[in-house]
Amino acid sequence: MKWYKITFFYKGKQQDVIIKSLNKAEAIIDAKKLNKGLLVKVEEIPIPFEERMKLLKDIFLTRIVRKKLKYPSYISALRQLSVLIKAGISLKDALEDIGENSADPLIKEVFLNAAEAIDSGKSLSDVFAEYEEYLGGLSLAMVRLGEKTGDLAMAIDYLAQIYENMYENRRKMIKALRYPIITLIAIVVAFVFLILLVVPKFKAIFEQFHAQLPLPTRILLGIEYVLTNYGLLVLSIFIVIILLVIYFYKTSYKFKYQTDKLLLKTPLIGKIITFATLHRFLQTLSSLIKSGIPLLDALKISEGIVSNEVIKEKIKEIIRGINQGRNLAEMMNETKLLNFIALRMISAGEESGELDSMLEKAAKYYEDRFQDIVDNMQAAIEPIMLTIIGGLVLLLALGIFLPMWDLANAARNAM
Repeated sequence: MKWYKITFFYKGKQQDVIIKSLNKAEAIIDAKKLNKGLLVKVEEIPIPFEERMKLLKDIFLTRIVRKKLKYPSYISALRQLSVLIKAGISLKDALEDIGENSADPLIKEVFLNAAEAIDSGKSLSDVFAEYEEYLGGLSLAMVRLGEKTGDLAMAIDYLAQIYENMYENRRKMIKALRYPIITLIAIVVAFVFLILLVVPKFKAIFEQFHAQLPLPTRILLGIEYVLTNYGLLVLSIFIVIILLVIYFYKTSYKFKYQTDKLLLKTPLIGKIITFATLHRFLQTLSSLIKSGIPLLDALKISEGIVSNEVIKEKIKEIIRGINQGRNLAEMMNETKLLNFIALRMISAGEESGELDSMLEKAAKYYEDRFQDIVDNMQAAIEPIMLTIIGGLVLLLALGIFLPMWDLANAARNAM
């Protein structure tokens, strides 16, 4: 979500209003709903100071204890909502039924508040915007899509499908990472235990013989000294750094852009982010075009579900090119957003007039590549984990056994 300053002109006076929206096109739509006079200018601005403070408070004080979105409960609620709407039940009644029967406190709160808001004339997207930090920008974008196309049930059903795929992929990733993470934690615990309890004894022995400790042992002793005397300080600094990274990632565009750029260049992680993002973007774009929405509007809406700023900038460049009369495949090739296989599909779709189906096939192509990485993640991570574990074991072995081998020499020199 972005922040925009809306300038109105009414009865000879200028008035500025700050609103939050997915993109400039949505900001204009939201601004017109305010009915505050003649819309003069819409300008994107940095996140306001009050919102920065609110976000800072959320990160530092309430992030740990706040309600968390449980994917299974949310997916189930979305499925039920789609079925009830298709069955002809009013949106308000459907939201009330799901909210009252949900055991999840966050789902209950969101759906009951949504039912009350709709009864007072608001839209479902207005409520989802209020809960965006919990439900995510994807939920807001899909609900707005449903309201715009007039097929809310389809949009919600598609949203449930996206979250179901995300949840399943998340489970696969956790399963693939479980063994390496447990192994790494065990090695780190053993590493710290030996550093704090075993290594210092060699220091006392060697001090009696006035001998110099080997370099690996001195490294271990240095780590032991830091952990013993400044362990809590190091831990506190580490936590603060993580919280500051989260804060600047959410509030600073430049920081977020550079972080997203770094993530895309990171081995394995970059491919996971790229393939998952392009799959969702192309699938949403295909659904929008299939629903009869013009390509330019479909691109602007689909941009809202993309969270990576580097990929989002490429999509914005594509939108600018489409505005200038250029075709989609040409702009995607120029921005290097897709590889040659997906580009061939989209180019063929534009030439044959079946762009929506070809976009769907391109989305399926990226989904298959993403699934392939997830399914083989453990095999890809094992060499990295073995290198880390091997390095720690080697340092421990050299740090402990080298002094033992030199102990006899040190005793003879002291005699």
